[in-house]
Amino acid sequence: MAATSQLLIDLSSEIVASSLADMEHKKNNKNSSSNSMSKSKSSDKNMGAKNQVYYAKLNNRCPPALMPMLTTIVNGSLKSKSTLLKTAREAGLFALPPSSLPPNCPPLSNMYLDPSAELLVVLYEALLGSRRVRGTSAIVELIKGQKANLQKTLAMKRKDGSENKFSERTKLPRFVRVNLLKITVEEAKEHFKKKLGLKFVPIISNSISNFLTIKPKTFTQDPIIPSLFILPPSTNLHTSPLVDSGALVLQDRSSCLTALALNPPHDAIVIDTCASPGNKTLHMASLMGGGKNAQKAVTGKITAFERDPLRLETLSRRIGEQGASSFVSARGADFLLSDVSSGGEFGDVTHALIDPSCSGSGLAALNKEGAEALASEYDNGSHAQNSEKVRMLAEAQVEIISHAMRLPKLKAVAYSTCSVYREENEDVVLEVLRRNPEFVVVEAVPDWPHRGLEGVEEFEEIAPLVCRATYEKDTTNGFFVARFERRGKGEGKGKKKKRQKVDAEEETNEEPTKKKKQKKTLNPCKNFAKKGFCKKGNKCMYDHVNAAVEDNFEFGRNDIDDIMAEFD
Repeated sequence: MAATSQLLIDLSSEIVASSLADMEHKKNNKNSSSNSMSKSKSSDKNMGAKNQVYYAKLNNRCPPALMPMLTTIVNGSLKSKSTLLKTAREAGLFALPPSSLPPNCPPLSNMYLDPSAELLVVLYEALLGSRRVRGTSAIVELIKGQKANLQKTLAMKRKDGSENKFSERTKLPRFVRVNLLKITVEEAKEHFKKKLGLKFVPIISNSISNFLTIKPKTFTQDPIIPSLFILPPSTNLHTSPLVDSGALVLQDRSSCLTALALNPPHDAIVIDTCASPGNKTLHMASLMGGGKNAQKAVTGKITAFERDPLRLETLSRRIGEQGASSFVSARGADFLLSDVSSGGEFGDVTHALIDPSCSGSGLAALNKEGAEALASEYDNGSHAQNSEKVRMLAEAQVEIISHAMRLPKLKAVAYSTCSVYREENEDVVLEVLRRNPEFVVVEAVPDWPHRGLEGVEEFEEIAPLVCRATYEKDTTNGFFVARFERRGKGEGKGKKKKRQKVDAEEETNEEPTKKKKQKKTLNPCKNFAKKGFCKKGNKCMYDHVNAAVEDNFEFGRNDIDDIMAEFD
């Protein structure tokens, strides 16, 4: 046990040390680079713990069963660095005389200003993590002897208000997606019953509430995403042979919305512009070649772009593991540098999935009150730790979408972020429509009840068409999805909206609801002409096809104080 614990400490320390060095490098070179947007995701100091694990050269030294703990320790050690060091200083750790230190323990006098990664990791485990200190190193022996004093100091700091009181983190259910290229939904259901001893409890779809609860020793099937199962929190599937083989995929509920919103047919030519680690890419592959499409030969293909070599390696490996290599290929390139002309390599692309770098504000650690207080759905990014970065991210997101929309045969685009900031979500949709009047926004995942922001005037018409997700409403991480479609001659947005609903229902074996046809007039729709969309969709009595989009439509950038004043 001590050897396994020390392995976990060593691996966590390796990743934390790399991340701390990267932070220091970026800090020292902050003024020497005019724009950080061209850098790889791997250089982002706000990169999540899972991505840090991907980037670390672990060389398969971490057993699969330890991967969840590794991710938690790395994330906690980095985020809690200040608290850990302040507590250690006030507990007198850095003032201990050398004679009282364990053999081979490094000097502590300078560690407050220049802490070792191992010290941070072991302090995290003693104070905020498992609260147990196990291992064989000198640092472990040091903290083990000081554990009681350190914990007492932290408790006093919380009592006097100098440190935030401990709030238990909300544990999301374990979401497991079925890879339809390898097994069926029924086979997965039987696996959970027989191998895990769980009882299946069906959920009745509710058009009002989308919050899911799961009791211990039970599991259920998502009422909106049919290939997704919900298991109790912390169910450990990292050693499951079906996970190892790619038949089951550990994927968050909200992350499944992007591929479902695009839902390309079996003959689609698809690109994923920012693909690794590949969950959304491979969910698309599952939809194209599995389920009802399993009887059809996949004649289309998916090209997944990833510019970072290490992430590309991960992506390529997962494509093979999940049985998609016959029609999915990884491309080590920056999508923004790709040729999107009619004579270019991607001139025949029909569908694009775009899930670019974002602030990650929807992925904040959850407590019993939900997401962190400042990550409000109605925040335009001004409350972000780096609001300028949010603005730059939004500009890059618009640029990627607009570049894809230059593809001559492109029919549909699914855009998503794991952000709750409106500046990266609804504001991006409006700006994309302004710059690309040949595209319209249509209803994405119609059965998903949580739509866009309400009560914001400039979003009034697109809000019913886009999807949002939050823990409070949907039992998942914060997320946003929009679907764009190219206008077709003789085809108004209403028809496209209906087609998207049919596409989304293919996986559920449901029949699309038939609606009575409305009589149309040749007079142009003013809302559609002004903004590129109309919330009435196919119910609108006016013409959408020949309505010219005005060039002077402004990108909505209301100040957050103005927006929040409406809800006080």
